[in-house]
Amino acid sequence: MNNSIRFEHIIKSILFNIYFYFLTIVLVLVCFPLLLFSYKGMRIVSKLWGMILKSGMKICLRLDINIIGKLNTKKQVIYAVKHHSAWETVFCTDFFKMPAIVLKKELIFLPIIGLYFLIGGSIAISRENTLASLKKISVKAKKASEKGRSIMIFPQGTRVPIDANTKKYPYLPGVYFMYKQSNLPIVPVAHNAGMFWPKNSFLKYTNNLKSNSVSIEILDEIPVGLSKNDFMQILESKIENATKKLIEKER
Repeated sequence: MNNSIRFEHIIKSILFNIYFYFLTIVLVLVCFPLLLFSYKGMRIVSKLWGMILKSGMKICLRLDINIIGKLNTKKQVIYAVKHHSAWETVFCTDFFKMPAIVLKKELIFLPIIGLYFLIGGSIAISRENTLASLKKISVKAKKASEKGRSIMIFPQGTRVPIDANTKKYPYLPGVYFMYKQSNLPIVPVAHNAGMFWPKNSFLKYTNNLKSNSVSIEILDEIPVGLSKNDFMQILESKIENATKKLIEKER
């Protein structure tokens, strides 16, 4: 990368980060009273947060979003989303109409933001892969589904580098126990957002996306009733293969 290109994307990154994080703080503070309206208030906040993200991408980074596949938000499902960065957390929360998000319990204790997650009906879990932890996930998922909520989970449990293999970052069994207990179909979701927004990166690498678009693909749903082995194999295959294709198109 020559110096002029590097300087350009540093400036773009600075502008985007100022725009996105400043407006996020303003949103949290101004919309705090909406917590009184519980889920309906959170739905408004998630929509506004998504608008901040998309407008910041367009204005500061000159990036669009390319949506592949059909989405039916009226149907109750579990969205299993590839996790590369913070991008998909913000975008998908709005795009999927505020599902119950599975997240690490530490986030619930963050000032103000944690309250948003709590009121929004998030499913807070520990990352311990124990039987007791899996049972808690299942119970919380069932309660969310009984309330008519869709659920969103990151099946690998953490953000992963775009070229990481599933041996180092395996698909965790929590997603299967949630699928089985809730009796909801799974909608796998792939994307290539990690190409421009890597984990914990201040810089946004827009030059990695030759189409100037982040692509997200809604894949065919996985029906209920599969065995654990079949389910885990199909889920991993669908998400990983689609993600690799989206990444390769930009290289």
